[in-house]
Amino acid sequence: MSKEFEYEENRLAYTKGYMEMVIMAAEQNQGEFQENMKQAMVDLDHLDSSLSYINILTNSKFLEMASSELEALKKLKNKPYFARINFKSEGQKSEEIFYIGKTSLYERDTQEPIIVDWRSPVANVYYDGRLGRVEYESNEGIVEGYLSLKRQYKIEEGKLIDYQDVDLTTTDELLQESLSGKADTRLTEIVSTIQAEQNNVIRADLHRPIIVQGAAGSGKTTIALHRLSYFIYHHAARFKPEQLLIIAPNNMFIGYIADVLPELGVNRIKQATYIDYMKQCVGKKLKVVKPEQKLIHILNQELENEKMVKWLSRFKGSLKYKKLLDRYLKDIRDELSPTEDFVLEKYRLTSGKKLRKLFLKDYQYLPFYKRLDKIKEIIKTDLKRKKKQIVDSLEKRFEAALDQALYNIKDEQKRKERVVYVLDTKEERLNTIQSESKTAVKRYMKKLPKETLLDYYQKLFINEEKFKIYAKELLNTEQAEFFLTYNQKLLQQNHVEIEDLAGLFYLQHRIFGIDKDSKAKNIVIDEAQDYSNFQLYALKEGLDTDMFTIVGDLAQGIHSYRGLRSWETLKNVIFPRANFMTLQKSYRTTIDIMDVANDVLGLMNEDLPKVEPVVRQGNKPLLYLYENEKELQQRIQITLKMIEHDGYESIALIGKTEKESKALYKLLHKKIERPIQLLKENEAIKKGHLVIVPSYLSKGLEFDAVLIVSLIETYRLEEIDIKLLYVAMTRPMHQLYLFAREKEDVLMNEVDSQKWACVPGDV
Repeated sequence: MSKEFEYEENRLAYTKGYMEMVIMAAEQNQGEFQENMKQAMVDLDHLDSSLSYINILTNSKFLEMASSELEALKKLKNKPYFARINFKSEGQKSEEIFYIGKTSLYERDTQEPIIVDWRSPVANVYYDGRLGRVEYESNEGIVEGYLSLKRQYKIEEGKLIDYQDVDLTTTDELLQESLSGKADTRLTEIVSTIQAEQNNVIRADLHRPIIVQGAAGSGKTTIALHRLSYFIYHHAARFKPEQLLIIAPNNMFIGYIADVLPELGVNRIKQATYIDYMKQCVGKKLKVVKPEQKLIHILNQELENEKMVKWLSRFKGSLKYKKLLDRYLKDIRDELSPTEDFVLEKYRLTSGKKLRKLFLKDYQYLPFYKRLDKIKEIIKTDLKRKKKQIVDSLEKRFEAALDQALYNIKDEQKRKERVVYVLDTKEERLNTIQSESKTAVKRYMKKLPKETLLDYYQKLFINEEKFKIYAKELLNTEQAEFFLTYNQKLLQQNHVEIEDLAGLFYLQHRIFGIDKDSKAKNIVIDEAQDYSNFQLYALKEGLDTDMFTIVGDLAQGIHSYRGLRSWETLKNVIFPRANFMTLQKSYRTTIDIMDVANDVLGLMNEDLPKVEPVVRQGNKPLLYLYENEKELQQRIQITLKMIEHDGYESIALIGKTEKESKALYKLLHKKIERPIQLLKENEAIKKGHLVIVPSYLSKGLEFDAVLIVSLIETYRLEEIDIKLLYVAMTRPMHQLYLFAREKEDVLMNEVDSQKWACVPGDV
């Protein structure tokens, strides 16, 4: 054993020992805090409770901090750090040694760091710097200096196994070991192997939005989550986690990242699928057609008038649709705008002209109904203030009329009649004022039309004449008529499609406003290629922030009939302040698998960015040609045993659609020893199961090995089929197998045969 290894062992033992001491102290402190809170409750006195109340708040805050720190330290005790740097700042006599981990730990007396958090400024040197002269940005400005050592550790169960000194992190052994590991552990360990280009995304300007084109396997999802963690670390005083929102592609994804978020110290962040979030914002009773339904109909060529259906999906996702809705909103605004004077009895309290100006100009920053709330408050205030003036004025007039009757009318009978008339009229008018004042505001506001959001949306498609005015120059006659017919049919069944949600959300924002409890200040959108420009524009407008982290991959745009086909409008029009970055290196799949997947992607007419696989060799993808179902069963059984023999646990069998996946389940569920899970959209993956999943649901997932099977469906040489096959092929980390009756069924006839191996069927 070398002296250096012995030194590192001692350093690890010291760190663990110190952590143990801090954990013990924190546990004791928790007891003290709880006692302090109990005492504060006893002392709480309704006559002078402020001091005790502050005591409770302070101690509960300390208790919360102690609990979170305690949990973090307990989790990290057996692996307190993963790297070290030796760095000498400009002007300093000696170099400093920093050990980098998932959290910070300081000497209590000296405040010297025992471990520095990976999110701290100096840790950037580890991720971004090469040995030699480097610099990093701190709160005090740019720090320059010399990096003499960059060391990575392999620590297991609190024991130092090995360490490695490196220069660049892209070819280091720790990364290679992580990539060759199993899929179910890799997500939580990514912080130790973040690469320079990934680090640039994480630490990019936190005051600007960011759009990331990230290839399959580039780590874009976890890097987006690490950026959130980095954001919280640097803005903890200004932002609560509850003000951050992750909009996930499906519930399965939320379950998939469940282990990552606590590891990153980002608990309590809002998470929701796009559909669930829209329902929360615009009305939970909304019935949304399952998004996969249209995709499946397109794949199976079952759509009537497919060309127009695809066109309509694209149009509803375009900024042209926003223009159409803006024209409609102008009509709604004019209908809601007050025009009549606000009157009490015979007196005008507020002119219609003034109220209209307030609605259209002074309150134009507010949603329409919130403007009406302001108008209501104005006329309420006017009523309260002017009612007394009116009553006083009336009483003076009637007093004068009474005096005139008493002193100027000489005829007794006429005088008596006049006095009675004056008194009766006075009482009647004052009663009228009192009576009308109770309902005046309500009556005035009732004259202004009010509808529900769905009413407004339905009205858009009821009046053909008006719709064609809104659609002028945006749609031709055929398109306008198709739009009307299609949506009328949907709404008659009380249904909307995912493409309608952006329009509904935008109308909600402009007419009613988005509830503040549903709002967020910083938003992460994953699988952004499946969103449209209008969806993202509406979210930005409705949430009143452009602080978005948007990650996606155009090559995986299986919903391209409604999603993004380019980043240009997003970059230049919707988020002009955004940084645009790319992650085109794949850290998931081997070179052998990625070469074939890139060739499949190359079958597209589009100029899509190709993936650059990190140097990690493996086996060539293997194509099994089978003749009948019995042979397919046997081939799959043998393949599963081979995969398990190689030590891999996480295995997926990917069918083209749900129909194919069900057929595969039926074929295999009693024929193989391994338990099978037919994965549904809302389910979490069960450990130790063979997961059977449709290609479009596999997006975002990764497995040790993948079997792509063509049983009752084939992949055609068309955009959506090519992208679905590409998605399926980029799921495995280590091994890829394809099963088909013919090479053409999985498009292998279009790929260089030198890049894959083939096992022919029995003859």
